[in-house]
Amino acid sequence: MDQSAANGSGDRLQHIGEAILVVFGAYIGAVVAISALDPVIASLVGSSTNTSGRLLQTGLQFLTMAAIVVWYARTVDAEGLIPVVIPDRRGVGLIAGGVVVLLGLQYAINELLQWAGFSPGANQAVLAGAGDPTYFLLMIPISLVFVGPAEELLFRGAVQGRLQQSWGTWPAIIAATVLFGLVHIPAVTGGFGAQLSYALLAGLLGVLLGACYAYTDNIVVPAVIHGGYNGTLFALLYLGEIGYFG
Repeated sequence: MDQSAANGSGDRLQHIGEAILVVFGAYIGAVVAISALDPVIASLVGSSTNTSGRLLQTGLQFLTMAAIVVWYARTVDAEGLIPVVIPDRRGVGLIAGGVVVLLGLQYAINELLQWAGFSPGANQAVLAGAGDPTYFLLMIPISLVFVGPAEELLFRGAVQGRLQQSWGTWPAIIAATVLFGLVHIPAVTGGFGAQLSYALLAGLLGVLLGACYAYTDNIVVPAVIHGGYNGTLFALLYLGEIGYFG
């Protein structure tokens, strides 16, 4: 094996290790931050388990994750690892189309699984707001400002961006999607059908967001698509809670 091939192999292994470490580091860091600041949150809103407390914890979780990704990007000093650009007209159209496509895919997957006899599960973030329309309403801006941007900085920016440097575009997209799905499955309630539903949706979500990121070379595009998709789901849940549906 010549020196350039050895260096390439070494970079690939190093980048895979970095990807795994930054993902788990971001989530562990978020848990530590929430635990450390739980007394502060409780003192501010009366309890960390009421609506305000849960919302503050969610914001803190994803703000911490984003901060860890920024620290990682600065540490590896990889030029242009996470490009941030105001979307042009093409980018805005891609954002709107991406949100619509994801919502359509979610509906189609749920219908297909129900036809096959599987019951789609629910994410803990959804169960946390059952019977509380205010929670769903306030999760709309939190999804747009914190959740979508933080997860895209992590999975598309740090993971996909770093792996792409040594593995290429599509292997990086697939690897980022696999990690994205794995860390979210524990949050899904239900049995096999629930996890299958989420695995399919997470796979399609990750591939679409990864492709949009690779196509535009702009983390803002998948971040807004992700946040807009989540925000729309919470808006529909809110409308259901207030009796607009049914």
